[in-house]
Amino acid sequence: MGLSNAEVASHMDSIIDFAELGSFINSPIKSYSAGMYMRLGFAIAIHVNADILLIDEVLAVGDEEFHHKCIPQLQRMQRNGTSMVIASHALHMLSTLCDRVVWLDGGRVIMDGPPAEVLERYSPHMVITNE
Repeated sequence: MGLSNAEVASHMDSIIDFAELGSFINSPIKSYSAGMYMRLGFAIAIHVNADILLIDEVLAVGDEEFHHKCIPQLQRMQRNGTSMVIASHALHMLSTLCDRVVWLDGGRVIMDGPPAEVLERYSPHMVITNE
């Protein structure tokens, strides 16, 4: 992610603390659950001074408490000038973080505009499956 070893070392305690992995931090990553992996990845991402952050359903895994912990961190990054592109079906997150939403279907733009307008039109089209 463009961090030097020294930068990683200087952020290590904060990353581990935010991810809430405790003693699991010393376990091999291949033994992590999807939620643990997401927590670690997100904790690292918020410590990178990125100009642009690409987020693809990063908060789709994990518990609600962690989601609520992440939103203020993303808002802090936005205030500090980080631009974000978020691909998600999490409507609350999109309405909270975005100033523009693009609704895509099969690669086609269906609607592009303010979150409230686009999400109101999109919401009835959400497909929920039990796969």
